[in-house]
Amino acid sequence: MTAKLAAHGGPKVRDEPLVRPEHARARFGEEERRALAEVMDSGHLCSVTGERTRAFERRVADCFGAAGAAAVTSGTAAIHCALAAVGVGPGDEVVTSPITDMGSVIPILALSAVPVFADVDPETWNITAETIAQVLTPRTTAIIVVHLAGQSCVMAPILDLAGERGLKVIEDCAQSYLGTCNGRPVGTMGDAGCFSLNDYKHISCGDGGFVISKDLGVVSRARLFADKGYDRTGPARDSLVFGMNYRMTELQAAVASVQIEKVDGIVRRRREFAALLSGLLEGIEAVRRPRVAPGVEHSWWFYPFTVDLDAVGTDAATFAGEVTAEGIPVTFPYLAKPVYLFRTMQSGKHPVEATYRKGLCPDAEKALGEMMVLPCTEFLSERDAWDIATALRKVCEYHTG
Repeated sequence: MTAKLAAHGGPKVRDEPLVRPEHARARFGEEERRALAEVMDSGHLCSVTGERTRAFERRVADCFGAAGAAAVTSGTAAIHCALAAVGVGPGDEVVTSPITDMGSVIPILALSAVPVFADVDPETWNITAETIAQVLTPRTTAIIVVHLAGQSCVMAPILDLAGERGLKVIEDCAQSYLGTCNGRPVGTMGDAGCFSLNDYKHISCGDGGFVISKDLGVVSRARLFADKGYDRTGPARDSLVFGMNYRMTELQAAVASVQIEKVDGIVRRRREFAALLSGLLEGIEAVRRPRVAPGVEHSWWFYPFTVDLDAVGTDAATFAGEVTAEGIPVTFPYLAKPVYLFRTMQSGKHPVEATYRKGLCPDAEKALGEMMVLPCTEFLSERDAWDIATALRKVCEYHTG
């Protein structure tokens, strides 16, 4: 007999919350407190006069094997600085993913450049060389690849395409700390890699970000753009280029410097949990586990999955709600619509004349109508994985008999 769903008044699979307040508190400890106290005691909270931010940049460059790094106030700021550093300007077209945050798109608009959206691979939900090639024009100058959920785009063909066309490649790595593609870390394959340090990422300092590059010229220009164009090496203040004020504070850098030392362990535990969960889900026929492209090592910002809706005979929103009622939080939709259909993009109240219609990227639109999201953090246990699998199996069996 099929068990009665919790959504229909039956017993829940799990009563204890899967994601608990103590998880958030456990991300920061005594090391971060000491680092903050040291900055306060120094009397220098601004990176212009302090030492923490520059030390953090050196540590980041070493961690990723980059030539250098520029610390900034957010992942959005990192992309803005990177685009400016590689020379994107008014009227240029920049290709990016429709499944992303506005933080990937705002910097394009802020430079009076034109966002162009490439469709995604229907199984990995990342843009590809093939989909990018379909939207290139003579005005295209750059590509922003978004490594979604911790999975790197398949980079070799994208880099080949960019090389053939003379295009710059910016990597949005906000969700993909320590992800790799054919052994190469994300953020090190294109002209610049951009990372976020906000509270929802693998590591955090509240808000913050950084740009890395194999080219010290890109790093230098990104840092100039982040500091109003000021060259701080000379005795007199002179703004050399147009720029913003995106300076990371010493307080942010203090926390980020401690957090960067934890990222290896965080990503390792997330990978272990994702592998365990994928194994447990293998026997549930209606559940489609995330496909990881060959040569890619995932870093699991979250665990995306889909369900054979024809087999279960219900829609994604209902299915997600039923699993959530069992005590396992499932997010649906991840995004209600692709970013080009957001109100900002449809309003015309942005710096460029461009129009975007429904149906522009059909595979992305279909994916967002199906993709569900489970938590995948370093704090989840084997028991948590079993409970997730039990809840998914229960709901599937209820619908399939």
